[in-house]
Amino acid sequence: MATPKFQVGDKVRIKDRTTLFHTRTQKYIRKRVGTIVEHRPEWVIPEDEAWDRMETGRKEPFYVIRFKQTDLWPDYTGLAQDTLESEASESWLELVKG
Repeated sequence: MATPKFQVGDKVRIKDRTTLFHTRTQKYIRKRVGTIVEHRPEWVIPEDEAWDRMETGRKEPFYVIRFKQTDLWPDYTGLAQDTLESEASESWLELVKG
């Protein structure tokens, strides 16, 4: 089992990677910055899970990331403190310094 690269409280940016197959990483969170709020267990990444490679697929830690909705949608008309949480595997994340 891999040691998680990111910690709760870390600011991360979701990578904007090309995907040919299934991924759970929604388009609207790509390139956006959020905060890690929870670790999830290591699991087969969605790109391999889609091909039923549960035994041989690549496994990575997963994280729950919280985003301000105003950061996701500039024309968001809800409350400034409204958030959205999503899950992503480690290879989709990069640390934001500062």
